[in-house]
Amino acid sequence: MPTKKSRPPNGKNLKIHGASIRHTSALSEAQPGGGSAERMMLSVEVENAGDTPLHVWASRRAYEYDSATGLLTLYLTDHVPGPPPGIKIISVHPRTPKQVEVSPHGNATLNVPVPAVIRRRVPGSGRGMSFVEDPIQHINQVDLRIQSGTEPLRYVVGESAVETCERFKAHGDVVRASITLTQAKE
Repeated sequence: MPTKKSRPPNGKNLKIHGASIRHTSALSEAQPGGGSAERMMLSVEVENAGDTPLHVWASRRAYEYDSATGLLTLYLTDHVPGPPPGIKIISVHPRTPKQVEVSPHGNATLNVPVPAVIRRRVPGSGRGMSFVEDPIQHINQVDLRIQSGTEPLRYVVGESAVETCERFKAHGDVVRASITLTQAKE
């Protein structure tokens, strides 16, 4: 009797094929020093290799940038690094992520805005925290973490913030890819 090939869970059927970055128009708000910040848009090509529609997260939940290597890490998932040492989260306000439905054996493009600067905590004096803002530029590589599930996430009336966070973390699976970027023209 022939054996049937087993398939991975639907969330593991999400494939990341590539990414490109393009510069968008300058932001309208003025930055210190009189200039305006330039933003970038990351376009990520994904495929659903499975037989069931996938609801793919398209909202950035967290990000990191290493200016020395040009590595941008984007989390389109609720599975993000915890706060730095010494920071205590006192209030949680979960937001339902933007999601893109990708049909079975279909493709989609996720367009994710990339901020102009990253704000990093640095040692400071006195009480409170000190920060520096570094511009995000010269992105050579992007490390992506994208969450997807077979059902869309929706806002649930009366659900506590803790319950919402737990539900978001349990939604589907997370796929990770590290991609060398191509620079798209404006």
